[in-house]
Amino acid sequence: MTKRRAKPVCSAWLLAAAGSLTLAAVGCGGANFGSELSAKPKPQALGRTEGKTLRLPQDEPFSIHLNRSQQQAGLDGTAEADARAKREGQGAVSARVTSGGQASATFQLGHAFANDGDRQVDLNVAVSCEYEYEAGADPATPWPDATVGLKLYARDGRNRLLNSFSLVQHSTKQGAASSRDRKELRFTLTLGPGESVNVFLAGQVAIEVEAGRSAHGSLKLSGLQMEVETRPAPPVRTAGDEQG
Repeated sequence: MTKRRAKPVCSAWLLAAAGSLTLAAVGCGGANFGSELSAKPKPQALGRTEGKTLRLPQDEPFSIHLNRSQQQAGLDGTAEADARAKREGQGAVSARVTSGGQASATFQLGHAFANDGDRQVDLNVAVSCEYEYEAGADPATPWPDATVGLKLYARDGRNRLLNSFSLVQHSTKQGAASSRDRKELRFTLTLGPGESVNVFLAGQVAIEVEAGRSAHGSLKLSGLQMEVETRPAPPVRTAGDEQG
């Protein structure tokens, strides 16, 4: 198996523009796997915590912890898939198909936040995690038999996708791979009164091979942590302010 190093540790600042619940467009291309939540928890109210820092999962376990998997073997094949997500900050997906078939597994892990105060607030969010993944196919030809991905999403309370940021995106079309790394992200969200946001990581393995081919893949996430500092947001300037 060819060993490939993951991209260097990435630190990114995703800065919110002036306005209500706006996240600057930063990220990478690719399918938005795992971007939709099948169930949404009650958001944690932050309107009374100005100047304080919420640490997850130390202070509270993650409220978003979802997983799903599916598999369909070919006539002469076998297929298996498994997905797990723990509120303490761990997630794992794996899939394997032998002699044709399909299999996929996805986890979602994160937290929901809400501004229950009467004025606009900034959420300074820091996210860190460790992961390891591997993917391979037999025969080892450059085909997209197996894909492995890990992405960060931010969706508002009206289910609008505000932004996505890719941490891992690998396909066996690029060759077999095995790697581990650590990521750190920092970004700022602005929430108006009564607004909410879901911030979560989604990990996925997806396999689709023809008869006579086999493939496998896995992804493990560990040590997921979020720190959320709440501060009053600066007032939005209006045209009247400018003229005055």
